[in-house]
This record gives sequence, structure tokens and C-alpha cells, in this order.
Amino acid sequence: MSKRHLAVAAIALAALSPLGAAADPAATPAPSAAPSAAPAASPAASPAAAPAVATEFQVGAAHVFKSGAGARAVVLLPGLASGAYVFDGVVPELAQRYTVYAVTFAGFDGEPPVAAPYLDAFDKSIVDLIARERLEKPVVVGHSLGGHIALRLAEELGDSLGGVLVVDGLPVFPPPQPGETPESRRAAAARFRDGFTAAPLDQYTQYVRDFIGFLVIDPRNAALLATRSLRSDRATYGGAAYEYFLEDLRPDLKKISAPVELVVPAPSDAAGPNVASAYKALCPGIPKLDIVTIAPSRHFIMYDQPDKFRSTLDAFLDGVAAP
Repeated sequence: MSKRHLAVAAIALAALSPLGAAADPAATPAPSAAPSAAPAASPAASPAAAPAVATEFQVGAAHVFKSGAGARAVVLLPGLASGAYVFDGVVPELAQRYTVYAVTFAGFDGEPPVAAPYLDAFDKSIVDLIARERLEKPVVVGHSLGGHIALRLAEELGDSLGGVLVVDGLPVFPPPQPGETPESRRAAAARFRDGFTAAPLDQYTQYVRDFIGFLVIDPRNAALLATRSLRSDRATYGGAAYEYFLEDLRPDLKKISAPVELVVPAPSDAAGPNVASAYKALCPGIPKLDIVTIAPSRHFIMYDQPDKFRSTLDAFLDGVAAP
């Protein structure tokens, strides 16, 4: 994989802020301006934020960390090559009021991989988790690929879900480009997958570290997230990305009956309305849709703005009617 291919892959993999930056995969995204003050402690940077896990168990392709004993259930789904740890900053507080299921999908963060198709396996595991635990109208919170899975579940399960909060995820990603055909998109996705999985280890490692540097403001968090990402199975990483690039949920978004909130990053408050409009255009037909922008932040909003993320999540959960 050439350096140019690595750069293109980095941009293609991530929902960059603003979303329109992904429209030109040959362009280099401009880093968001870091706050002038010292960054707030992130979930990963603060050992005290690590949640107390009451139980952990396996359901299909999902390793589940269960905590809390509230009447309402919250299911947390991480993104591509991430793990339950991305929600460490909110789980302890959530577990005081809800029963929390924080998931790491197979092949990510050191979990043993499963065979493709990966997205189908991830989806089925959450459906099975809901059935196994007899969850009544759980709220599903998903980041990135986990947000895509959350929307997929909302299409499939209808009013069995109590609400869906999507953190910088989309029903179709990357956004379709003018002149693109299903064949050209499939070919581009295959080139990415094949180059990604075949790259020499040193190039692959540097690529992961470089592209995660685009996704979070604080370099310390970028280093932590890259180290965790490199624990993932490379075939699952590339294969799940390939499937994500090819799956378009937009035709069935109108089937969603649960309230949906998209929480998206913006480089500044002033840019928020334009960013929100770009996301809304890619989510047509969702009957109950709200979009909240958080600035300044990038893809890992919960690391860049932990307090704003926590209060946004709390407000959504408070606003969703109990079963």
C-alpha cells in the first residue's frame, strides 16, 4: 500500500469534521483547532473513569460488559476497531440509574475474530442480547460503525427499541459521490480492504496511528486510541470497513419508529448548522430525528468533549419515555 493509498484510506475510514471533508478523498483534512485551555481528562486518560463491571459474557460476536441494575437498559456499541472502553467516561454514572451493556465486537480490541459477513454477525449478536436479557425497549447508543449498527437495529426492531443515539455514524458511508456507480464503489472498497490487509506491518501500524490522529484533538488520546485499535484483527478491521462502505440503510430509514438523535462533531459552534445540514441530508425519512453538534470536536467526541458528551447523552436518555 503506497503512502498515497494510506492517506486516502485514512480519510475514507473516518467521518471527518465537517462531514463535507470526506467528499474529496484526495484532499488532506485540516486539523480542528485545539482548545486554548488544557484538554479535559478523557475517558481513556483518566483511570478513575474505568467502570466497575459486575458481569461479562459472550453473545455470538459480542463480548458484553454488564453493570448497574436499573429498570431501563442502555446498550453501548463502539465503532470500527474500537472496544467498550470508548464509553468508560459515561458507564459509571449510567450504571447508577440504568442497566448498562457495553459491547466489544469480535475481532476488535483483542477479542477473537469471527467469519464474515461481520456486520450481520454484529447485528445478530445485539438482537440475541436483547432477547437473552429480555430487555424491554432498550436505548441503543452507537459510535461510528456502532451507530450504523444501531440504525440497522432500529430498522429491524421497530418499536421494540426505546431510542437510538448515534455518535458520528451514518446510514451510508462514505457519502456517495457524483458519478459514482455501485460497481465503482464496490471496486474502491475492495481496493481499500485488500491494500489495508496486505500492507507490511510497519506501514499498517503507521497508517493506523496517522489516521487516528485526524479523529481526536489531543495527541495523547490519539496515541491511546491507536494503541487500542492496533489490538484488533486486521482482517476483521478491513473486512468490516469493506462491508460498511457497501451498506446503504437509507431506503428503510422510514421504518424507524424509535426516537433517533445524531450527535456529530463540529470544528466550531459557528460551523454547527452547516455540519448538521450535511448529516441530515444523509438521513432522509427518519420520522423522529434530532441532530446535536458538539464543538470543538472530531470523530471521538467523547474524548474531545467528555462533559458535553455526557450531558447530551443524559438529556437524550431523560427525554426518552420509559417502557
